Amino acid sequence: MTTAGHTRRRPRIGDLVYDIERETIGRVAYIDAGGNIAWIKPRNGGPEWTALPEQLRPAADGEG
Repeated sequence: MTTAGHTRRRPRIGDLVYDIERETIGRVAYIDAGGNIAWIKPRNGGPEWTALPEQLRPAADGEG
């Protein structure tokens, strides 16, 4: 995937990510077999949510 001329890596299980739709950080817990939906665990506990890989980016230093 490319964004403004940059290639964005698909998230992997265990990655700390920022969800740009929810404006929050979590850790990737699971990704479906097709790589189309990721399940994210909030870093401070609570229910998991699903996100499209396109709406996730690696969490920046200091965000986690």
